[in-house]
Amino acid sequence: MIYFTDSEIEALITEDVPYYDLTTSLLKLENKPAKIQFATTESTVICCTEEVLKIFSKLAVHTTLFTPSGEYLEGGVKFLEGEGLSKNIHAAWRVSENLLAFASGIATRTRKLVNAAAEVNENIVIGTSRRTIPYTKKVAVKAVQSGGASIHRLGLSESILIFKNHYSFLTSLDNLGKRLKSQKKIIGTRTVSVEARTQEDAIKIANAKVDIIQLTNFDPGSICSLKKELLKIHPGIKIAAAGHITLDNVKEYALCGADILVTSWPYFGGPAGIQSIITPLDN
Repeated sequence: MIYFTDSEIEALITEDVPYYDLTTSLLKLENKPAKIQFATTESTVICCTEEVLKIFSKLAVHTTLFTPSGEYLEGGVKFLEGEGLSKNIHAAWRVSENLLAFASGIATRTRKLVNAAAEVNENIVIGTSRRTIPYTKKVAVKAVQSGGASIHRLGLSESILIFKNHYSFLTSLDNLGKRLKSQKKIIGTRTVSVEARTQEDAIKIANAKVDIIQLTNFDPGSICSLKKELLKIHPGIKIAAAGHITLDNVKEYALCGADILVTSWPYFGGPAGIQSIITPLDN
């Protein structure tokens, strides 16, 4: 699971409560004992409950009910509760709800995508791209993992993916194999993936004996026919399909012969339906 530092948790809190809660203070509710409850309003894969526990801890809210990230819940299920002073409960309220709703929305979309693809191809791998909303990567990565998919690429430092924007600097794609051989020490044990946007480029890339060809913006039929040619050139090559893969077309792509489906679709959409209720403890 993704690790969130104390400073990151504190930043979430102080973004919403930079000084104090003016409303709670105005009503003189600060030291009233209170309870907060979070529940689903629709079928949801919940995510980031562990981070809400850290928010609770920072604000002296005692957790009385906890459900781990990755659990699939029907609507109307309570999954997280805490007790503490009203000033602390209200400080934890919105930041926790926002985090849960945003992360659970991604996790739920991811699970739908994974399940739909598995219905037609149980061996297909769904991997999400690094095209996350800025400043949300940790939450997005955790949500994707909670939804049951893999991370195709975290960033530039941990993986090798050669795009057309890279090999356009080479004199010719025919030189790609030579360049890779000369850089074996840098590659080490890493997998080398190369993007192809045309059938002609894909064949040249296969001749370079790379590990994965990422076919970007190919339709499922084209991938199916092209894979046969690529395997003749390099029998061990893996095929990744990328570009506009969504819940609407994931089954078609899962049947096209690709080994990996690369998508950013789960990142973008509405928050999950999360309801929060705060009540006095003495009622």
